[in-house]
Amino acid sequence: MAAAAFRWRGLPGLRRGLAVLIGLSAAVAALGIVLRHLVPGGDGITLLLLVLPAAAFGTLVAAAIVVWSGSEETLSTVLAHRGLHPTPQARASGSAMGWAAMTMLAVHLTAPAFAPLPGGASLIGVLLGAGVGVLAWRLHVAAIEHEAYRTVNLVAMLLAAGSVAAMAATPTGAWWTMNFSTLGTSDDLAAACFNAAVVVAGALTAVLGPTLSRSLLDERFGPRRGGATALRVLIAVVGLSLVGVGLVPIDTDTVLHNAFACAAAAGFAIAALGVPVFVRRPPRRFVAWSILSIGVEIAAMIAYDAFDLFNLTVFELTAFSLVFAWLIAMVVMTASTQRERRSAERATPDRAHRAPHRMPRRDARIVRRPASTPKARRHPATRRHAGRGRRPSRTALSGDEPAHRGDAAR
Repeated sequence: MAAAAFRWRGLPGLRRGLAVLIGLSAAVAALGIVLRHLVPGGDGITLLLLVLPAAAFGTLVAAAIVVWSGSEETLSTVLAHRGLHPTPQARASGSAMGWAAMTMLAVHLTAPAFAPLPGGASLIGVLLGAGVGVLAWRLHVAAIEHEAYRTVNLVAMLLAAGSVAAMAATPTGAWWTMNFSTLGTSDDLAAACFNAAVVVAGALTAVLGPTLSRSLLDERFGPRRGGATALRVLIAVVGLSLVGVGLVPIDTDTVLHNAFACAAAAGFAIAALGVPVFVRRPPRRFVAWSILSIGVEIAAMIAYDAFDLFNLTVFELTAFSLVFAWLIAMVVMTASTQRERRSAERATPDRAHRAPHRMPRRDARIVRRPASTPKARRHPATRRHAGRGRRPSRTALSGDEPAHRGDAAR
């Protein structure tokens, strides 16, 4: 029991819980689509017959999410004895297919809103789904080893899945002509899915602020005094404001609901623009992405408010997407640098270990004698004079043989 409780602690247990909630949202979405398109107006018996297949679909989705969001150590321990070895590319493909499916389904459920565009909802859905899927695949391959990325990815996916489930089951009709928050006003299962997803995603964003910003606030980026606290407080403001958006539907208190939404947007803008203030040497790619995100949000606001190019729903969807895209980018763009630093640190001790065993090149030139250098030959006269000064041999000293040639001549 203690080991089981330990496995459910921390981020791994949180990801399992998020997988269950996403699976429930997928089951509700599947049930809503079937009742809305295939058997509209079905009775209670039809609903009961469809619950079991929808629950099975949700269970399958939750199991797939557990696999591609788990750590390499956990997967090798759990799946190795069954002969299953999912590669990082396969796990990234699962994440990409999930995001692409939700994107295309959201476009399909709001098809009348895309009718005026060239190609209609079908073409827009394919293009958006393919683009989101490719982006999700690249992000997952680049940061699959980073636990914070796998967690915040599921937080964003929960918000998307809850929204899609509400779109599939809502009885509000053309809700997209009003605003995105209309999904939480029907006082039924659809509204519960939407509001619960917003509340859980906002609360987890606030709680995970220190985890998401840990890599950015590393010493190599030069965090300023108070920078870590300011960034984490702003992330908490964004998360708690989303909690307020979910707890106070727009039909309950419009002013308070809009105040929470504005607080979330303001907290996100200050956090994104303040990255160079929080750290001295921020990653250039992340700074560029932050400026681009704020630029897109301002452009969407101008297009909605000044030129009336689209309605409030599109602007709210853009704002929600930018917040979580920025959080994911903060993890991914700083986690890759952290991985490179660990690789460099692993390579440094090897070089330091080999260095003392190698002789310096300058000393080697002094000590070594080239093998091809011929030995100097001495002149015969030099050898003769050198011979006169040699010490007498042992035979000469013993009397058996004269010590010098002169004594033999005498």
